[in-house]
Amino acid sequence: MRPEQLLAAVLCCAIGIVVVEGKVLQNTPANIRILTFNIWNSGQNVQDGLLKIAKHIKLVDPDIVALQEVEDKSHFDSIVTSLGAPWKGFYHDSSYPDTGIITKHEIVDGSQAQAYAAVGAKVKVTLKTNDAFSKPNTVIVNFWSLHLDWRSYGPYAACNKLVTDASQIMAGEMNLGVDAAGRVQNVRDILSNSAFKQAILNSNREPLIVGGDFNAPSHLDWTEATKNDHCGWEFPWPSTKLIIEESGLQDSFRELYPNPETDPGVTWSTVQTFTDQGWGWTVPEPQDRIDMILYRSKRLIPRRSYTYKGTEPVHRKPNHFQNDYPSDHYAVVTDFEYIDGAQNMYENDDNLIDY
Repeated sequence: MRPEQLLAAVLCCAIGIVVVEGKVLQNTPANIRILTFNIWNSGQNVQDGLLKIAKHIKLVDPDIVALQEVEDKSHFDSIVTSLGAPWKGFYHDSSYPDTGIITKHEIVDGSQAQAYAAVGAKVKVTLKTNDAFSKPNTVIVNFWSLHLDWRSYGPYAACNKLVTDASQIMAGEMNLGVDAAGRVQNVRDILSNSAFKQAILNSNREPLIVGGDFNAPSHLDWTEATKNDHCGWEFPWPSTKLIIEESGLQDSFRELYPNPETDPGVTWSTVQTFTDQGWGWTVPEPQDRIDMILYRSKRLIPRRSYTYKGTEPVHRKPNHFQNDYPSDHYAVVTDFEYIDGAQNMYENDDNLIDY
């Protein structure tokens, strides 16, 4: 470390700030850390990918992880084994699991649930504390990992100069003409899931957190003010709009950084900045924030939220195989502070249902 770097580190510690990905973050109280991590075909696109996935989970040290692109059950088991005790988790019950959840904490027995493009469970989180003499508190978090359909990626249509009407982009969000559910259908399926609906109703008592890869930008980002960054379009991307407006979830990153012009929060892509469909890597790939952490609870306050790609250089395609960071997506981390309110705060809350 150079002298000026050491001085900067000392000053940061002294005044209580954290620097991540070049962004200065206030070192405010936080006791629940969430990570959403698309692991790019279970790490198969880099050397020793499964080990590197576990390595970066350990480096971030989250309480709960939402995984996407889990290729098979053996890959998931390998990641958990590499993490070691007390890590545990579960994955979608299908031949291609895709979504999974990993945690250091207790998964409540019988709480696992799944929709077509998501899995969920209750996790009993032991809260971090700086007081060595107090008994740690616990909180039940209703946690979901989702991965929406990848087909008909919307920004490709938006950046096609022959596309002139918003209905053409919207057709891709619903996979019109394709024999597979689109992102809109994926979200509606999650919203209609009985366990997810119950999680919404109980979100003040048991915070609800959703992490995942939406395979679409956010309606909060493609605004009139940012359309020059998005091929001239303002567009109400329906996946995020539906799940946020119909479930009352909030976008943790955009809540902390409400201006998408100054804080775009791009998560796609670490390695694909030019298209891999030919043209000798000369055609730019649209870059967007498609990985997000959403939450619903009066007791949760997001204190920090940032993208993550490790600290070593990440080489772009086609020179990516030796990368230390194993994904083509930036991961997203949000640190929440859990406020333990008075026990009677729910007496007049008509939205709560007892088990």
